[in-house]
Amino acid sequence: MNQVRTCVGCRQTGNRANLVRIVKTQSNLSLDLTKTKPGRGCWIHPRNSCLTTAIDGKSISRALRVKVNEQVLLDLKEQAEKMLEI
Repeated sequence: MNQVRTCVGCRQTGNRANLVRIVKTQSNLSLDLTKTKPGRGCWIHPRNSCLTTAIDGKSISRALRVKVNEQVLLDLKEQAEKMLEI
């Protein structure tokens, strides 16, 4: 059975295996490539366009139900570009 999730960037649904999870831990945001870290998370396609849309539209903050500092989002984008090579 394929688990379906919605990308916070483009709002399209996709298979869980094809999306990357962003997780909020106690004081940080990080990419959860194993999709097993504890904490509230949201899902995003591994594409630069989805990441940019999610950051600019503040949908990551809404999905995680927390106010996220702009610098934290920029650090997350930098981390994603390095890890995912997008």
